[in-house]
Amino acid sequence: MDRQDVLGEHSLPVAKEEATSLSNAAVIMERYRRILDLCRDAYIETDAFGIVTEWNREAESTFGWPRSEAIGQPLTSLVVIPRFLDQYRQHFGSVLALGPGAPPVELVEVPALRKDGRTVLVTTTNWVVGAGDNLRVSIFVRDVSADRAAEDALSHAFLHDGLTGLANRASFTYKLAHASLEALDKPGRPSVLMLDVDRFKSINDGLGHEAGDKLIVELARRLVELVGDDVLVARLGGDEFLMLCREEPAESIAIALARKIAVSLEEPFVIGNSEVFVTASIGIAIGKEGSADPNMLLSHADAAMNEAKQRGGSGYAVFGDRMRISALERITTESSLHRALDRDELLVFYQPVVEISYPGRVAGLEALVRWNHPQWGIVAPDRFIPVAEESGLIVPIGAWVLERACEQFTKWRDACVLSSGTLDVNLSVRQIESPEIISTVEKVISKSGISPEQLTLEITESALMSTPELAIEVLGCLKDLGINLAVDDFGTGYSSLAYLKRFPLDVLKVDKSFVAMLGSAGNRQEAAIVGAVVDLGRALGLKVVAEGVETDAQLHELQRLGCDYAQGYLFSPALDQDTFAEFVSTYSKRSFPDLRPRRRVGRAHPILARPRRS
Repeated sequence: MDRQDVLGEHSLPVAKEEATSLSNAAVIMERYRRILDLCRDAYIETDAFGIVTEWNREAESTFGWPRSEAIGQPLTSLVVIPRFLDQYRQHFGSVLALGPGAPPVELVEVPALRKDGRTVLVTTTNWVVGAGDNLRVSIFVRDVSADRAAEDALSHAFLHDGLTGLANRASFTYKLAHASLEALDKPGRPSVLMLDVDRFKSINDGLGHEAGDKLIVELARRLVELVGDDVLVARLGGDEFLMLCREEPAESIAIALARKIAVSLEEPFVIGNSEVFVTASIGIAIGKEGSADPNMLLSHADAAMNEAKQRGGSGYAVFGDRMRISALERITTESSLHRALDRDELLVFYQPVVEISYPGRVAGLEALVRWNHPQWGIVAPDRFIPVAEESGLIVPIGAWVLERACEQFTKWRDACVLSSGTLDVNLSVRQIESPEIISTVEKVISKSGISPEQLTLEITESALMSTPELAIEVLGCLKDLGINLAVDDFGTGYSSLAYLKRFPLDVLKVDKSFVAMLGSAGNRQEAAIVGAVVDLGRALGLKVVAEGVETDAQLHELQRLGCDYAQGYLFSPALDQDTFAEFVSTYSKRSFPDLRPRRRVGRAHPILARPRRS
């Protein structure tokens, strides 16, 4: 008996109902697929045996398999990397075991296979629906390869230098910390080298910043090729590089590497059409056994690098106990110096400048800062001035000295303690670079009442030449105020005569190191240098002051050479304001050798020129 006989008269309506039901199911499935195709995630469905039963448009895009080829295939043959097959089967089984209604199971960042053989990184969300023959495993898949690549690129940018591609300070510090911790458990100490290119600023100024960047890139490449894979090279910033060594013996290995770098730098760098030769100052710090402080090791390498630079560059220095003590002293000094102005601990001392032809006549005075520390007593300038320069404290300290000295000079002038003369005050390179320097000097002149022609500002030769173009601009503005300008410690720097002619100067001050040997046996070289400075000053229309004069013999020699003025212990050390006033009142009665005035050629100096004694 067939189906028609069994159904009898009801067979036609039932068949119509089944047809209608099947038609509705097809419509629902079509809508279902359209919705899935609109999903931004891949959707895959399998039966209980892992055979693909559904595969949306995003799945086609993610894995490269068309739906027509994917349906009916084992999922393992489509997307599972063979070496991960066992892990996949284990995961699929655990999802099936949870059954329908269980919370979705997520897998984060697992590799999957595309049709073209490439690997993509995906996250999956898995759950079970239905039961029996209708049981299905539903899987949403999201391709996170692009996200991971973006994160990796961001991470790389965070840990690497953008110009050279080397590790940056953050990455270097992390790896140094790891190496230091490893050294706690096994023999071997990490060593750090910090390299700074000598006079890199002049390369930037002369060839331009683009050429400077190319030099940095080429230097980075040369360093990496030189040290090999065993040494980590990083760029700290600017023209500074870091290197991390882990070989023993640490110190000898680091020193050998520093020497190797120095030899490598003897070869020029070709930048555009130019050959550029550079040298470097290298600081070496060796990790201590039982210590794992990477920041301290970096600090020690920096201190050693600065020591190498202070020695003239083109060399290396190893951080040791002496530097450790010096670094601690600098930190302590800087900390105390921050409060020195507020606590009224700074003093201004004054040293007289005399006219060599008439050494009994005070022709001017130089203001010198002193620090009266409550525990340490009078602190030597060579101990705190470099710290003030490095920390930037020299700018407010210098402004205070200028104001205090000008006010005191005006009081002495008005009280006839000084019937004539000039006041010399030192300017540092930091003050020249300060945008407030011109306004500061203007305010001091206006507030103190000092005549501009009575004020001389002294700038060291090295300060002038560190930023010559800026110095020319600033000194020109100061000159417009009517004050006078002197170059201090002349002969100790590396000034260019072409630049010297461009500076609006009035006075050259010969450094005491050249004066010290005058008047003694075998002093021909020093006498020749001082004589050359005197002749240079005369040719440029400048007056010359000799510093550090301590003996009558030196005074005689300076007079013979035609030097104009002198200061030093032969006449007086620097004195506090009360003692200096007493000194001036009695000084003219002192006995000095009879040095007959000489007739000199050159324009009269507006500050220091004095009427001749009849």
